[in-house]
Amino acid sequence: MRRIAITSTLALMTALTTSAMAQDKPLKLSSGFPPVAVPPIAYKTVAEWLAASSAFKAEVFSMTLLSLQETSAGIRDGITDVGYVLTPYSPAEFSEMNLAADMSMLVTTGTQAPNMAMSGAIVEYVTLNCPDCQDEFTAQNQVFLGGGASTAYSLVCKDPINTIAEIRGKSIRVGAPVFGRWVEKFGGTKASIPGSEMFEALSQGVVQCTMVGTPDVVNFQLQDVVKSIMVGAPGGVFGGTASMNVNLDLWRSLTDEERRTLIQAGSLMTAEVNAGYNRQAVDAEKSIRDKGIAMVNATDEFVAATNDFVREDMKTIRQQFTSLYGVNDVAKKMATITTLVDKWKVKLEGVDPTDGEAYRKLLWKEIYSKLDPATYGMK
Repeated sequence: MRRIAITSTLALMTALTTSAMAQDKPLKLSSGFPPVAVPPIAYKTVAEWLAASSAFKAEVFSMTLLSLQETSAGIRDGITDVGYVLTPYSPAEFSEMNLAADMSMLVTTGTQAPNMAMSGAIVEYVTLNCPDCQDEFTAQNQVFLGGGASTAYSLVCKDPINTIAEIRGKSIRVGAPVFGRWVEKFGGTKASIPGSEMFEALSQGVVQCTMVGTPDVVNFQLQDVVKSIMVGAPGGVFGGTASMNVNLDLWRSLTDEERRTLIQAGSLMTAEVNAGYNRQAVDAEKSIRDKGIAMVNATDEFVAATNDFVREDMKTIRQQFTSLYGVNDVAKKMATITTLVDKWKVKLEGVDPTDGEAYRKLLWKEIYSKLDPATYGMK
């Protein structure tokens, strides 16, 4: 019923497209996640909407066409038409968007939907406020149409960690630089390991902990190798997600109406990724507890120390993206991103974190309706 409602609402916003491209072959939507994970589930919702509302047909690929590490190059080279890109995996290519993603711990407090707040801020920043971000995606033969973020990050460990002192000496898998700095701040050792390799790394003792949202504890079967999850630390989200990047050559071959359809699909993808993770978190936490895994809240000491880290880390981010990645006007860009995060925290007050349609309407009003299909991604 939820999908029917989404289809009915969005169908009113688009006309049927009839170009040869839309009719000849299905769009390939690719993610490097397992079929039970949120990204391919969200792509299936997008594919169903496209079939019902346009002449586009779409086929979803989950961990079969491209891995997470291969997706960006796969979109660039036309192996897939649309892909789910994790920009921190390509720090040199996507330093402009990664600046925003690296600030994701700004949503550790102040919102009941941290992933929605961060995704709203990043999508608005990339599409409407960051020409340099657009240039980076163009250089990779891609058009950015969607964002997404994990649920709040927890510390997922083979053995319980309840105090700051217990992090010291532990090897902890991280998925983004900001979380690596958090680990090092408290005396641990960061390990940069792809999500697809977390299970082996934990089971073989390569790492003692990983940082993920609770849905991915289940999606990657980590509940079979861990005993303890600390909720509330480190907090923040993984926000370096370009959930619906389109091959630029394909994009520029389409009509304005076809591009408008894909812009609408981008708003749906952004909404469904975030709401999907929040819905999955509810079931995942029940499954985790049923497995007998302890879920403990971070102590006040942990929370206070993390908040101190977030404030101090903004200086590190500014310095690194200036000197290491050569990003211009970093302080100004960080101020814009901070303002957008604060804006989206306010916009999401009272919004059910599991309600994708309410979030999509907000995204459309604030961002996607402002994208001109005749000019966006066409320069």
